[in-house]
Amino acid sequence: MSLIDKTKVFEDELALISRQDIKDFTVACISEAPDYVFYDCPSSSSGKYHPIEELGGDGTIIHTKKVFKLAYELTRALDCESRRDEVSAAVLLHDLTKQGLKKTGHTVKEHPQIMAKLIADVYKKRFTDKLDRESAAIIYYCVYYHYGPWTDVHVRKDINQYSSMELSVFLADYIASRRFVHLNSDNRGAL
Repeated sequence: MSLIDKTKVFEDELALISRQDIKDFTVACISEAPDYVFYDCPSSSSGKYHPIEELGGDGTIIHTKKVFKLAYELTRALDCESRRDEVSAAVLLHDLTKQGLKKTGHTVKEHPQIMAKLIADVYKKRFTDKLDRESAAIIYYCVYYHYGPWTDVHVRKDINQYSSMELSVFLADYIASRRFVHLNSDNRGAL
């Protein structure tokens, strides 16, 4: 899948990231994401943890768009609007390795850490002179800890230790995955 096709999927969301360096970094990370997530990746492989409309091949994309809208608003509620671009980038990236770097057919529990490593690799190889380290770290940790209490016990931290940015991503992801959150039929990302 071409980078143009991948970024077109998130065109509306990328347009809301105001800092060009963060937008460029996000696009670079999207370019490194496995293709399967864009066309054959339900948000839940078991069907137990996400609404029915997210269980098709485009489920992870639908879910990501919902999470984006929620996190965008949560940055205001959690008083971290000054870091909204980093939170927005993290949300777009958070599930792009949902089934691992290669399609496994099921959700890989450590996918947050796999994606965080991909983010770190892109930063080290191409962005150390283009994006400040603090912004990169916020994006990295928001993705790394987006599973909240379900994060692998070996790398987990208590929710009360989450930054407001990490909490924005975790809460948006959790709320968006609840079955009572449905999509507006005329805008796939609307709640």
